[in-house]
Amino acid sequence: MSSAMVRLSVLALAAFPAGAAFAGDTLIPPLRVGDDNSYIQLYGQINPGFLVVDDGDSTLGYGPVDNGNSSTRFGVRFYMGIASGTFLGANYEAQYDPYSTNYVNQLNRGDPDWDRYLTRKAEGYLNSEQFGVLWIGQGSMASDGTAEVDLSGTDVIGYSSISDLAGGQLFAYSRDRGLSPISVGSAFTNYDGLGRKVRVRYDTPSIAGFTLSGSYGSEMIPEDSGIDVWDVALRYAGEFGAFKVASAAAYSDTGSADRYDGSISVLHVPTGISVTGAAGYDARQDGVDGRYLYGKLGYQRSFFDVGATALAVDIYSGDDIGTAGSESFTWGAFVVQNFDYYQSQVYLGVRSYRYDDEVGDYNPLLAALTGIRVKF
Repeated sequence: MSSAMVRLSVLALAAFPAGAAFAGDTLIPPLRVGDDNSYIQLYGQINPGFLVVDDGDSTLGYGPVDNGNSSTRFGVRFYMGIASGTFLGANYEAQYDPYSTNYVNQLNRGDPDWDRYLTRKAEGYLNSEQFGVLWIGQGSMASDGTAEVDLSGTDVIGYSSISDLAGGQLFAYSRDRGLSPISVGSAFTNYDGLGRKVRVRYDTPSIAGFTLSGSYGSEMIPEDSGIDVWDVALRYAGEFGAFKVASAAAYSDTGSADRYDGSISVLHVPTGISVTGAAGYDARQDGVDGRYLYGKLGYQRSFFDVGATALAVDIYSGDDIGTAGSESFTWGAFVVQNFDYYQSQVYLGVRSYRYDDEVGDYNPLLAALTGIRVKF
């Protein structure tokens, strides 16, 4: 697909609800053809924002910029029931973020990469209530998302992948030495398993809230890595009285490291208070083992009729992430206002990044991102 066609597609999808007036609980009805037993559905989201960053030497703004926490994307989903409790499915999903918080920085302002079009999913699957789910094609490995369980309602602007808010930004040396080659994205990670690959994956049926998954695959998008990888993951979701609990843990063989990661989130439904934690450890073949701890406190309440308001603060501390002897630290504060009828969220996030290593001294970096996510 040409870059021009992609831009037109995204603009058309974004403009769709502008003049619409639909009855029901939401402005945008499901874009679906078929019935409950067999259908094809279009879906997606747009997520533009405005980013401001102070690197200790200068303060710069970027916008409109795509929010790397939850990129602009669109897809098509196919579903067909073949027996009671069993169905076939297929999913294609693409991401389009020519000017993303993951890439913009002090040296790259106002120069979008209009060809940054990425296939996120191109998969088929067989789902059986009795036997589980078998997946084939480009999509999430078993460990994808295991470090990112979060019930705070603020993950559109802040979660354990803390670099997404300003991942492309470069740390500035202190003492007027200019910009360093160290980016936020290279200094901070949540070791969230193996991400998306071309793979074969199997998920067991849920037993007492637990699901076990395993997958084997290789990265072929955007480029063929030539490295086969595998992982296993265990997930849990359940309720205990007034509490909702979700958790996940995984082991991944990345080809260059043994990776362990996990996360847990607990929500007290009556008060809207949530606590979330995540951790990861990367035992690398080069002998440098990276590790981090992450914690988050959240609060949700319906102050307004339009939808719930979610507030959260978080903290992250990592060692040997960027290089041996490095220390990575960040804190963040977030607010998200839901507009349920419009299937939208308006958000604001502020995050402070600090990085130290044995090579140089760096200024702290302060970033703020505000925007709106609209789903359809």
